[in-house]
Amino acid sequence: MAVALTGSPNSTQQGFSHTAPQPAVPKHLSVHALTRRRKLASSTGNLHGYMAEDYHQINWPLPKMFGEEKYGYSLIDITDPRYVKECSSLSKKLIRLSYDQQIVDLEWRKTYNALQKAEHKQATLRPREGLPAKFLTKTTEMLKKDVDNAMKYLMELQEQKDLFEKEINDVYSRCDAIKADLKKESDLEELRVHMEGRTKGTISEDNEFWRRKFNIHREGKKT
Repeated sequence: MAVALTGSPNSTQQGFSHTAPQPAVPKHLSVHALTRRRKLASSTGNLHGYMAEDYHQINWPLPKMFGEEKYGYSLIDITDPRYVKECSSLSKKLIRLSYDQQIVDLEWRKTYNALQKAEHKQATLRPREGLPAKFLTKTTEMLKKDVDNAMKYLMELQEQKDLFEKEINDVYSRCDAIKADLKKESDLEELRVHMEGRTKGTISEDNEFWRRKFNIHREGKKT
């Protein structure tokens, strides 16, 4: 059975259902509602997200501070009507992950700095002349405890960072799959248009071929 493909051959990224009505999604999750479309370079690993509108409009120091570190680029760029609803849900998930990730990353930085300071104190500890050995032992134990506590907390935060990265990568993997399907459709449409053009170029317009009714069943004698 042959299936006719319809749409524009220029729809190389978003399939060819641009003529279908766009599903209604919240304004803050809509690509079409953006006043400015801005993306990071593909080398950053953020291949699917536009910068969310609130990073342009709200003068809040945290998004301004971390906006260049991919937190603000959370609005999925797929606009094919068949996937708009799903992608708006993915965008909503990315936005929530990004805001929480900022908090974890900031705490991770603070803890890492504290660990470095504790390790530096431990490495540069020098016994004072005339100081009883028991005081040196107690100070050494305290510094070791500070290092161990900072390391333990840092590892807990690292686990949380890894979980956030996994969730974000799952969203990106789904976006990759959607774009792969859209590209496959687009390639098939381009092939159809190309083959149709070749056929029109080899068969004249007044040929009986163009008036023949298309039949999906194989032609042949009945047995």
